[in-house]
Amino acid sequence: MLFIGIAVGTVLGVSFATGGKPLSVLPSVLTGGDSAALPDEGGDEGGAPMPARAAGKTGADKTGAGAKTVPLPGLVPGCSGSFPHGARIDAAIASGRPIHIGVFGDSFGDGVWSATNQAFRHHPEVKVHQFSHEGTGFTRYRTQNLLDDARARLAGQPIDLALISIGANDTQGLFVDGHAAPYMSEAWKTVIGERARALVQMLQQRGVAVGWVGLPRMRDADYDRDIQAMNRFFAKVTCPLGVPFANSVPRTEDGQHRFSLRLVDPATGKDYLARANDGKHMTFHGYEVITAPLVRPVLALLEGPRAPGPAPLPASVPVPKPPVPKPVEPSLVHKPRPPRPHPDEAPDNGPAKDKQTPENKAAKPSPPVVLPSSTALPTEKPTGLSTSPAHTPAASHTEMPSRGGKGQ
Repeated sequence: MLFIGIAVGTVLGVSFATGGKPLSVLPSVLTGGDSAALPDEGGDEGGAPMPARAAGKTGADKTGAGAKTVPLPGLVPGCSGSFPHGARIDAAIASGRPIHIGVFGDSFGDGVWSATNQAFRHHPEVKVHQFSHEGTGFTRYRTQNLLDDARARLAGQPIDLALISIGANDTQGLFVDGHAAPYMSEAWKTVIGERARALVQMLQQRGVAVGWVGLPRMRDADYDRDIQAMNRFFAKVTCPLGVPFANSVPRTEDGQHRFSLRLVDPATGKDYLARANDGKHMTFHGYEVITAPLVRPVLALLEGPRAPGPAPLPASVPVPKPPVPKPVEPSLVHKPRPPRPHPDEAPDNGPAKDKQTPENKAAKPSPPVVLPSSTALPTEKPTGLSTSPAHTPAASHTEMPSRGGKGQ
């Protein structure tokens, strides 16, 4: 038992003293001999990125009087598949519903999330969700199982497109079935490869389009070699799955393939502060630069036809004005007739009473006949009437003769 304990202690001591890399693996990692090498700044897939050298004071390749800016490749050739198309994002665009993007990973995933969220600030139809966790990795499943965490998050918030950036915490060995598996050993590659594929395939089975953002050039030479081996490994794992791998190294090194705090933005040609002081992480604009190769295709896809919605009129076509109503001729205007006067009332502006006209003759009846006061009454006394003075009518009244001859 003593010798077994000594043997195990020796293996663990050598493993962690070499950063988790066995002696037989070190030469391959140092020389970039991994078969899944990423293209360098010239796009040659046959060689590995050059190891980092001492950082220079400038982020540009000084040739002659000024800095030389060369367009750099963004994605590993032949690995993009149909990205950014996918069952869910195509359905979202066709129906006009919001598009949901989820970002997974470690602290680099946090940076990719912030840059992606900023890139779609003018697209309210796009929602970017942060599913990344600082300090996580595929070698740290005892702390957090990334596959289980992703499933739980998708249950609460389905997404249409996923971006992944992870690996900065995975340059270490792990235990497999009770045995130490140093970094980049075959056992390590088997376990980490299965975990990475499981995460990608789980997303793809749900119709989610997946993209992978690689890690940048690092300041520390040993750490940088480990990170570049990590980039080549993940590109080899994800490329057969049709996942585009954004190679960040050419965008995060100077013209002599060295780490530099300040770099030249390949899109604008302007110098900018690209790296944090720790020599590992990026500034906000640095994350925008390394995320651009995967964000640009999505932005281009959104510029295509979206469902429903009234199409705006071309600028050259004038907007029709409402018709102006024509004025109505005076002869056609209806004028109300004045009220007809009552037969017993003379109109205000009518003819004088003493002036006879054909109109007022027809409209005005003849006045009643009034007997003059000198007209003699009949002297014959009616039968049955009293001759008493008390019943004699007043002199001022005129009594009409009775036609019946008898009173009532």
